Amino acid sequence: MTAPNSETSMVAIDGTDALAFVIIRPGTTEGSVSLEAAARGMSKSAAAYVLRHIADQWDAEEGQ
Repeated sequence: MTAPNSETSMVAIDGTDALAFVIIRPGTTEGSVSLEAAARGMSKSAAAYVLRHIADQWDAEEGQ
């Protein structure tokens, strides 16, 4: 999987066939975030496994 450009400011995705999604937006208070997430077509535990894998990849990239 190729990571999108870190300079990307907007992305449009056709989510009609998405199995799961997570959207992270700035929160209403300083340093907070607002999350929107759902899984359809796969279990939430399977989606969480995939997200942990992505988090591990991002952590590894930060260490480079």
